[in-house]
Amino acid sequence: MNLFLMAAVVLSALAAGAGVGLFLLRRGQAAAQGEGREAPPPDKENPNSLLLEKAALDQFLYDRCCQYMMDRRPFLVETYQLQDLARALFTNKLYLSQTINRFSGKNFRQYVNYYRVMYAMELFRENMGLRVNELSGLSGFHSESSFVRSFKRVTGIIPSHWCAFERRKSQAKYKRKP
Repeated sequence: MNLFLMAAVVLSALAAGAGVGLFLLRRGQAAAQGEGREAPPPDKENPNSLLLEKAALDQFLYDRCCQYMMDRRPFLVETYQLQDLARALFTNKLYLSQTINRFSGKNFRQYVNYYRVMYAMELFRENMGLRVNELSGLSGFHSESSFVRSFKRVTGIIPSHWCAFERRKSQAKYKRKP
């Protein structure tokens, strides 16, 4: 498995665990407080309590979203939309959009294109004979120009330069003398 994907899965799992843990802690259901007791109602007089609870739920939704994108790879469908992701995660699209914006710093289209670019990079590392236009189509982009723009936004360089660098790096690995 690609090192990036493994790191993303581990970070996502840790963040999900932290979000759920915070949520459970705030609800009074942490293991240290004993089991079988009913959770106290949210402290309506302490607005911080409700904010922490909402933040934990938001983090949990974002983590589910990231995990869904990595596991199912819905971004490979060119016509994938926010509504499709919201339906898959059983939430509404406005709330999901706000959550993605807050946690990733990207709008939905940029968020999806980020996963597409990461997938294209993974594809290229597995098959260095692929051309940029082929990577574009295989990773879910409508056009090569949108692929190039998104690739540059994510990596800082255009895909043809990155591919050439990766090819040289791969060739150098095999040319080393023992």
